[in-house]
Amino acid sequence: MRRRLLFLGLGSAIALFIVGICLDSGGPGGKVNYFSSLQVFAQDKKKAFGPETMIREENIFLCGDVEEVARKKVKSLPVNDEKGLNDLYGAQGFNLNYGSNEIVAQRKVDEFCGYHRNFRHLGIHDDKVAIYQGPMGYNQKLLRLEEKMPVQTLSAEYQVKLQQVMDFFQMTPETQAMLRYEFEFQNEDALNAILENLDELQEE
Repeated sequence: MRRRLLFLGLGSAIALFIVGICLDSGGPGGKVNYFSSLQVFAQDKKKAFGPETMIREENIFLCGDVEEVARKKVKSLPVNDEKGLNDLYGAQGFNLNYGSNEIVAQRKVDEFCGYHRNFRHLGIHDDKVAIYQGPMGYNQKLLRLEEKMPVQTLSAEYQVKLQQVMDFFQMTPETQAMLRYEFEFQNEDALNAILENLDELQEE
């Protein structure tokens, strides 16, 4: 077994030696670079850029969803080089990611995607029950406060749950599922149905 491994290792070394000679023996002065075969594999991937290169434009929403909004070729834009392309898209808030076959232009937008735009969830703001736009865990869009509903007037259990909503991504998957079931709503009508009975959760 050892002898077989020795022969395999020796054969690999000889093959590498021969490939190095074939690749570089024709260079200036006939100098041989025995490591050229390794250099071939170490070359960096060439970034995609040319008149026919496709650019894919995408919006990244507050909820993390990504939407493709356009596809266009470099030649359709008023740019002559990579710097011009970076400047053009940078002025519009895009970041460019150069792949080997295409360029992806992404920008963050301050709104929710079409699916999550109508979502609502309860939470806390200024010690009051708050209504937020979007799915649970994303509290960027405060819609309104329930001014007659201070958090401290709710039952202790309800207060704990609302605080868990505000720390949603630190909760276990089981707790997250429970919170979504109780405090996340797919539209305003579903939310209002709960708010009508919210005062029942207040302590006397």
